[in-house]
Amino acid sequence: MVKHNNVIPNGRFKKHWQNYVKTWFNQPARKQRRRIARQKRAVKIFPRPTAGTLRPIVQCQTRKYNMKSRAGRGFTLEELKLVFPRSLPQPLAFQWITAARTAHLRVCSPMSRG
Repeated sequence: MVKHNNVIPNGRFKKHWQNYVKTWFNQPARKQRRRIARQKRAVKIFPRPTAGTLRPIVQCQTRKYNMKSRAGRGFTLEELKLVFPRSLPQPLAFQWITAARTAHLRVCSPMSRG
C-alpha cells in the first residue's frame, strides 16, 4: 500500500541495461556438443571405463551409513595380482593404493559377503 503523495515506484533500470543481460540461447547446442564429445571419448578409450579408474566396492562404516556401499580408494597390489596374473594383457585401468592398512581379499568379489 502506497502512503502519502509520492511518485509510483517503478523499476530503476540503468540506461543501457540490455548490455548486461545474460542469455542462454546456446544451451541446447552446448548440450549436444558435450554429448557428442562424451561419445567420441568413450570410443577412443574403449576397453577402459569412461568414468575413470575401477574402484572396489566397500561398506560405509558409521551407524548412519553402514547399510550403504560406496566406491573405495583402490585395490591393493595383492588383490590385483590375485585376480589378474601377469600373463594376461591389462587394457583396463584400476585404481590401486600402496599404503593399505589391511588387505581385504573379499573386496575382489563384491558378491561374496564373508
